[in-house]
Amino acid sequence: MTPMSRGGRRRHLFLSLIFGVGIIVFAGVLSSYRAPYVDATDVTTGAIISVCGDAIVSQGEACDDGTVNNIGGYGSSTAQRRCLSDCMSFDSYCGDDILQVRFSEQCDDGNNTTGDLCSPSCTSEAPTVPVANGSPTVGSTPGIPGATPGAIPSAIETKVVLRGKAYPGSSVKILLDGKTLTTVTADNNADFLFSSTEVTPGTATFGFSATDKTGTASIINTVVFEVLQSAITTVANIFIPPTIKVSSSQVDPGDLVTVSGQSVPNAKVATQISTASSTLISTTDGSGTWALQIDTDSLPLGFNAAKASFQISDSVKSGYGKSVNFYIGTEAAPGEAQTDINGDNKVNLTDFSIFLLGWNTADVRSDFNQDGKVNLADFSILLFNWTG
Repeated sequence: MTPMSRGGRRRHLFLSLIFGVGIIVFAGVLSSYRAPYVDATDVTTGAIISVCGDAIVSQGEACDDGTVNNIGGYGSSTAQRRCLSDCMSFDSYCGDDILQVRFSEQCDDGNNTTGDLCSPSCTSEAPTVPVANGSPTVGSTPGIPGATPGAIPSAIETKVVLRGKAYPGSSVKILLDGKTLTTVTADNNADFLFSSTEVTPGTATFGFSATDKTGTASIINTVVFEVLQSAITTVANIFIPPTIKVSSSQVDPGDLVTVSGQSVPNAKVATQISTASSTLISTTDGSGTWALQIDTDSLPLGFNAAKASFQISDSVKSGYGKSVNFYIGTEAAPGEAQTDINGDNKVNLTDFSIFLLGWNTADVRSDFNQDGKVNLADFSILLFNWTG
């Protein structure tokens, strides 16, 4: 191994120091924001990835017999039932409480026990009774309306299913590897769904963003996962954070400023203010609209930033979305530095790398609070706006 140069060691120590301080500052920022309903330290995106075909029954799947065996077909008993290709239900089987005469069932009472007039193999244990109209009633395959009883599906395709929550009636843009793949519309409950058999197997980066009813855009959520060939890869719990805007970009000290946006209907919205010591809680209405009035007397003069997340339950909650800035003061607001230094709508390691170049200088790109120096105060602002 080539020894690290003295300069390289200095840079390494410097980066270690910055990351170490960053962890301390970040932990301090998060731990200082507390609320009776939402604890900011526990807010996560909660995306769930399941693969139909890996022989593991994951959350949201009814069955999974493996890629080769998820082909459906009639099962001679409950123990021998066969999973359909989407892993959402089983194909027809003896014991499903549906009479399948195509497979010579004489009866089906929903079990595989004996002594109840229907044998474990779905043959009658009762005296033969003529069937009215000359033919028995034939049920359809469970879970597939209109399907032919006992039909065996075609070979399993490579498929991706994406589902999550945005805003009622919003347009949800779905990106694949940085390029727009499609746009879908969320329903009245803010749920959206997209599926495709045209995604190439391999590692894929999907991005999700939505625009609310006022035209305000959300942050871009990103999920990276492996698309398996001849399997259905499902990503659920894609929760897009609330949109957010302020009533005025500059207010006089003591004036009220309104922070508002759109999210999931009937949810709690937690709003963090960069200079406040607690999280503010509001509630969305049936259309997902939320609003919060803030008394600026409780905030310091200068730039302040706000960002929001939603929560319905312990398992249904988003991360924080993009932040918006507002200035408190009577004089004209100074030019505002943007934490998204490279302008890609994300605040991540790329911006952090650029930020480091300006450390301990007066670089206007990294001097977010415009005090003439790039230091820990600016680093805290960068972390507050971090999207990853």
